[in-house]
Amino acid sequence: MGHPGPPFPRAMGSHRLSASFLYFFLAPVLCAFSGFHTASYLLVGLYTWPRTSRVIVLTIGMLIFSYEFIFKNDMSRPTSKWRHSSLESVLYTCVIPYTIGAGALLVLAGLSE
Repeated sequence: MGHPGPPFPRAMGSHRLSASFLYFFLAPVLCAFSGFHTASYLLVGLYTWPRTSRVIVLTIGMLIFSYEFIFKNDMSRPTSKWRHSSLESVLYTCVIPYTIGAGALLVLAGLSE
C-alpha cells in the first residue's frame, strides 16, 4: 500500500502565479533596467572597456532571458487557450519595457539641461 497523496513532490507556489510574476513584473523591470543602462552608455560617451563589456554582457543576457523564458515558454503553451503569439509576448514583455527604460533616461537627460 502506498501513502495517499501525489507520487512526486510539488514545487512551492502555483505555475500560474510564477508565470504571472515573470511576465508582468520581473521581465518588464529587468528589460527597463537594461534599456536605461544601455542608453546611459550610449548617451554619456565614455567608451571604456569595463563599461563596454558590461553593456555587452547585459544585452546578451537580456536576449537570452527573452528567448529562454518568454519566447520558448510561450511556444509551449496550448494555442487554443493562449491568444497571443510568442513574438507578441516578447514585444509586450521585453521590447516595450526596454524602450521605456531607454526613453526614461532620455527624458531625465532632457530635464537636467
